[in-house]
Amino acid sequence: MKIPVIIAAVLLAATPALARDYKMTIGSSHPPVLPWTIPLKSLIVAESNKRLKALGTPDTIQWTEAYAGALYDFNNTLEGVGDGLADIGWVGSLWEPAKQPLQNVAYYSPFVTGDFRALAQVQNQLMEKVPAFAAEWTKHNTVFLGAQVADTYHLVTKFPVTKLEDLKGKKLLAPGAIASRVQGTGATPVDAGLPVFYNMLQTGVADGAVILITGVLPFKLHEVAPYITKVDLGAVFSGALAMNKKTWDGLPPHMKDLFRTLGRDYAKMCADLVAEREAAAWAALTKNPAVKVSELPQAERVKWAKALPDVAGDWARRNGEPGRQVLKIFMEEARKHGAKPLRDWDRGL
Repeated sequence: MKIPVIIAAVLLAATPALARDYKMTIGSSHPPVLPWTIPLKSLIVAESNKRLKALGTPDTIQWTEAYAGALYDFNNTLEGVGDGLADIGWVGSLWEPAKQPLQNVAYYSPFVTGDFRALAQVQNQLMEKVPAFAAEWTKHNTVFLGAQVADTYHLVTKFPVTKLEDLKGKKLLAPGAIASRVQGTGATPVDAGLPVFYNMLQTGVADGAVILITGVLPFKLHEVAPYITKVDLGAVFSGALAMNKKTWDGLPPHMKDLFRTLGRDYAKMCADLVAEREAAAWAALTKNPAVKVSELPQAERVKWAKALPDVAGDWARRNGEPGRQVLKIFMEEARKHGAKPLRDWDRGL
């Protein structure tokens, strides 16, 4: 009886593994032209099959690419991946204040750090250390794979800004949670999406904007608001590369390892692209004779930070014990990575 069993085992070991062709859809609300969407095409799709081949597995992935809102818009990125419209894609947690409030801690913690590379590490630490933070992904049927960060915020205005008082009475475009960074300055925040900033500035609906410098050139905002003031209100993490949990659960170990590695590489590529675009934007704007670039003095930055209400503490209290824990670890980890916050938002927590 032993011989047939041994022979069967030998024959099984000698039989080549059957190749499996995985059909997957990758999606995004935006086209692959942004630092957080470019890697979907140039990394995830472009590299996945090459890496499978390098691993020696005969498996392949047959990709369907659906970008630029082909499957869902920017308000539904979490649902798009969680509901399985896409198997994998970029999720913008900044548009999910109800379903993913803890992901938005950086938006409510201004003047902490402009180092977006460090924030990618902070986001990873929060995923590991705070169960409620990680649960904001899993309970919506998604699996977090890679951190997504954006550069720090500055001022683009139709008037010169040399001191905090210059903002008094002005209307500043500051959508969503960014509005919290304008409180206490005497300016009025105006909610709007980036694509309409130009028209609102041109027509006088707004006098300026609180914005990432990487968003200025693509929308030509410097044409209607030529005063650019470096403020460094703080960088943010605002989303992630995520996979549908049902898709993830159906993958064998070697496929999960592949996507974990791709997720780490996604985070690095995203940060590298942000750095490249940030440097290029400053270089181009500084060379433009019609644009007036200046830097807000440190004393005025400190004054601005002190003028703000307790936006981070209020945010933490609204989110209960998980909010307190997230803010505390966010601040601790930021400091470990070299941040020197102008406000200790975790004081008294």
